[in-house]
Amino acid sequence: MSTNRHLQKTMRRHVTRAARRGIRQRRAAAGTARGKHNPAGSQGIWMWFGVVVLAILAAAVISWIQQREPAVPDGFSEDAQAAVLERVVDGDTIVVRIGGTEERVRLLNIDTPETVHPNRPVECGGPEASEHLKDLLSPGDTVILEFDEDLRDRYDRLLAGVYAEGVLVNAEMAEAGWGEPVYFAPNARFLPEVEEAWAQAEAAGVGLFSDDLDCEPAL
Repeated sequence: MSTNRHLQKTMRRHVTRAARRGIRQRRAAAGTARGKHNPAGSQGIWMWFGVVVLAILAAAVISWIQQREPAVPDGFSEDAQAAVLERVVDGDTIVVRIGGTEERVRLLNIDTPETVHPNRPVECGGPEASEHLKDLLSPGDTVILEFDEDLRDRYDRLLAGVYAEGVLVNAEMAEAGWGEPVYFAPNARFLPEVEEAWAQAEAAGVGLFSDDLDCEPAL
């Protein structure tokens, strides 16, 4: 949002300067002999008009983009960030769009079985975890990202608690039995809620605790 405000200020400066040039050129044209055509003055006026039109169009585009960007609702922290889901990568990683930029987001304090790791085979429960996260989130959904101490991991992914319709998706994955609690210092903000949800999954015998799995989970 700050970038858009900067662009708007820049456009306003350009419009002001163009208007001043146009005024000077019109005055110069008026100072010539009456009835005498002044090509330079006419050309300057048309250039000024073109700059103003372009500036107005640019400001309208910026305003349209701002209106389309999701807003953070009440009840979240000042640091929370609204984003639009682009796609689900696996059970604990998503890709979102924030202000026109794609960001890969790692859900904090959960760890789901691998499906896309370059050096590991697909793990037991991995495909099911990915499908469950796709059931919770769909492309185009607005999500709210809440952060902890460290904002990024060594892969440059954002580290966040992901909320959809006010519900912590990290804990939802744990409650379904696919997101095992994990702590990577110093980020522990969502760990208590995740641990509680994981205990409920174990008690209910769902997800990786289910007897219906046709593989042996690494618990």
